[in-house]
Amino acid sequence: MTQLVEYRTLIVIAVLACALAGAHAQEAKEQAQAGAVADGVSSVVGIAAGAPLNPVLPLLGAAFKAATLDHAEKLPEAERPRAYAMAAAGWQGSAAGNACAALSVVSGGSFLPACLAVGAAWGWKTWTASERERQDAERCAAKRAAARKPKMRCPAVRRRIEQPAPPVPSVITAQEFMAQ
Repeated sequence: MTQLVEYRTLIVIAVLACALAGAHAQEAKEQAQAGAVADGVSSVVGIAAGAPLNPVLPLLGAAFKAATLDHAEKLPEAERPRAYAMAAAGWQGSAAGNACAALSVVSGGSFLPACLAVGAAWGWKTWTASERERQDAERCAAKRAAARKPKMRCPAVRRRIEQPAPPVPSVITAQEFMAQ
């Protein structure tokens, strides 16, 4: 048992790094699925690290997540991105809070209350990152309604990332510098 306690910090860090590595730009459905997995893994790691949680919680959470993803899949196409984005924000925020809590417990628990803010901030970041996808789904639904073609396919809108203009080199003379 002492060997487990000795390597507990290393195990927690390795598992959390692997679980949270999938947090990158994806579609809302993929974000929700990745968030569900990250939340489940971070819950188990948190319990293993010694967080005072009921060990049945990850099992109940897995059942809830499966039901939520199934329900979101059955929604009309225009409503799916919003449902997936909401699930992704909640689960990824929870995973970030769980990861923070696990690290806090391993380090003595001094910053455990701050983990609520970490989870909320990560959830908010995830929610706002999916805003364009939700707006595109609303626009597509409006186009379908206006055209009276419920099966009309909307083209995927590719967002162009604009690069900032390079700075214009300017020479400041000593007289101009002194005048300021």
